[in-house]
Amino acid sequence: MEAFFDTRPRVERPIRTTGLDGVQGVGALSAEACRACHPAIYDEWRSSIHSQAWIDPQLQGELEKSDNRWLCLSCHTPLLVQHDRWPRGLVDGDVERPIVSANPRFDPALREEGITCTACHLLGDRIGGPGIAQGQAPHPVAVDPRFRSGELCLSCHQASAIYEGKSFICVFDTGREWREGPYDDEGQTCVDCHMPPIERPVGLTGPPRQVRRHWWRGAGIPKIEGRYPPAEANVPGLGLSAEAQGAALSLTLSNANAGHLLPTGDPERWIQIDVTFTDASGGTVGSPFQHRIGQIWEWSTPPRKRSDNRLAPREVRRLSVAIPAGASQASIEASSHRISEDNAGYHGLDGYPRSVGTHHLEVALSPP
Repeated sequence: MEAFFDTRPRVERPIRTTGLDGVQGVGALSAEACRACHPAIYDEWRSSIHSQAWIDPQLQGELEKSDNRWLCLSCHTPLLVQHDRWPRGLVDGDVERPIVSANPRFDPALREEGITCTACHLLGDRIGGPGIAQGQAPHPVAVDPRFRSGELCLSCHQASAIYEGKSFICVFDTGREWREGPYDDEGQTCVDCHMPPIERPVGLTGPPRQVRRHWWRGAGIPKIEGRYPPAEANVPGLGLSAEAQGAALSLTLSNANAGHLLPTGDPERWIQIDVTFTDASGGTVGSPFQHRIGQIWEWSTPPRKRSDNRLAPREVRRLSVAIPAGASQASIEASSHRISEDNAGYHGLDGYPRSVGTHHLEVALSPP
């Protein structure tokens, strides 16, 4: 197995293949074991998208499409012991025809935890973190600057691969987008936005100090209703304002808060701006206006990107919308979307949270 993985791109390999017998003083690799001393961090993690990386209904629906599931597991379940089987070769080099063996050390309960604590913090026989532990930790600790640099995040959030003769690709380029934007040069990393600081003890004991939330709220769309970080986990990346200018409504859109393209990640994601006009009695007048921000792909063999109008970091985009006769009020809605209704239906995702509203503006229009 290891000989095979050595021939594959990094993104296809399990992130953690050593230290899987557990760490002295912890007793297990599960988040439940960490919870005993870090309950606040555990509660944040459990509400996060990371904790749902395996049980996500969309992932499960996509894994049923072909036998290429092993390509996705190293990011969604990064520990080797979270894999029920592993490839040791490919028939004729075809990634959809892996030669697999059962994993004798497979831990099904640990797989349910998705991107669990030890996916990031297990460093050999130690538990790693960004700073020196204060007090007596029950386990060996290691300080690693990667926890502040964003490098650990890019283990999964910079995952790009093309598979010849296939109608699927991996195009998670968030790391490259960040590197090419202004924030990396200014020393701002993934941690600064996605893990807000808070003053509190690291564990059950010790003095309060600045630590980081473990929410990872992302685009704001839950995967499982009722299990999601609060709104303050991080603000929407989109900036939106509007004003009437004579016979037109002027919209200003910006990537105000994201250090990467907006939206990023899954190529099916998009942001939508909807404008409707009403008259003095509240009736709709004119035609609604809609603007879509995102990529459009043709999922053929090979896949083709047809368009991409995403917002670069700090980019400002202005749109002018004609005000219809008789309009006295404009309502502007912005929303973030994960997957289209058609694609959700294709994966059998009835009732799956597909979008969330992010902005609502009302603009009074001058009478004609």
